Amino acid sequence: MYPVQKILLKRLLGEHEKSMLVADDIRRSEAGDRGEDRLVAKLDELRLSGNLQVFSDVGLVLEDWKVQIDCLIVSDRCCMVIESKNMSGNLYFKEEEFYKEVDGTETPFPNPYFQLTRNIRFMKEFLRNVCPTMKVTGAVIITAKSSRIREKPSHYPIFKLESMMEKIYQMHSNGLSEPVSLVKFEEITSHIEKNLSPYIMPPLCEYYRISPRDLVPGVECPKCGTFGMLRHYSTWKCPSCGKNDRNAHKVAIREFYLLISSQMTVKDFRHFCLVESPYTASRLLNNFESLEGHGNGRKRYFVWKQ
Repeated sequence: MYPVQKILLKRLLGEHEKSMLVADDIRRSEAGDRGEDRLVAKLDELRLSGNLQVFSDVGLVLEDWKVQIDCLIVSDRCCMVIESKNMSGNLYFKEEEFYKEVDGTETPFPNPYFQLTRNIRFMKEFLRNVCPTMKVTGAVIITAKSSRIREKPSHYPIFKLESMMEKIYQMHSNGLSEPVSLVKFEEITSHIEKNLSPYIMPPLCEYYRISPRDLVPGVECPKCGTFGMLRHYSTWKCPSCGKNDRNAHKVAIREFYLLISSQMTVKDFRHFCLVESPYTASRLLNNFESLEGHGNGRKRYFVWKQ
């Protein structure tokens, strides 16, 4: 998956004060994706007796309570919340603290044990009206190959990836003494599927508190990466390498929604894509099939179709 923060990083002007923060988030995102891929691949080996369904990257909402769960394993005996952490180095878990040590340097992080317990508590509440007797449990799985769990309280369900399968079998065995019926199992999984709510990140300028004025404007050349392609008749031309592309503005429009706002006006488009003609800007926006227009005249704006 291409971290959306890379779009922000390439448009930040000069040595921006938030560049290092954004770059760090990109590294964490990519590491997390690699860890989740390893976890999902390992789960392909899972062979539990009875009914089973695995959900990855689960977003759920219960009134104003929102959670994001890396992996949810639902069997006919229990519901297992799995949180994936791709962290290298020596890992130390205290009752309330968590930090990693690399080359003698200790770096504190939020304790994933508490994230796990919150998500377990959520799932118990989420399933209350469907199957109040269903047991909900879970574990934190450290997926980095170079990590070492040096210290943790005995009651913390935190394990390395290589021991995950055995722990899942144990949680399943310690679930309900009598499995729920196929009808009830399908009711539980259907309830989860119907309420899946993918995480929608706000525009990144809002998220990182960056002014849109700090972004490099212009349409990016798909060949050489130069910003500032020129609109020439019915196409875009790169002043640097001479590349022509009729649809280069579509990528820039998508980036506007990811970076700046959920709504775009003709004025916004002209400023972001460096288009002088209001007529040309209006025509390009109205003809873009991924956009939905609202309002008329100067009040007209466009949103990205879901």
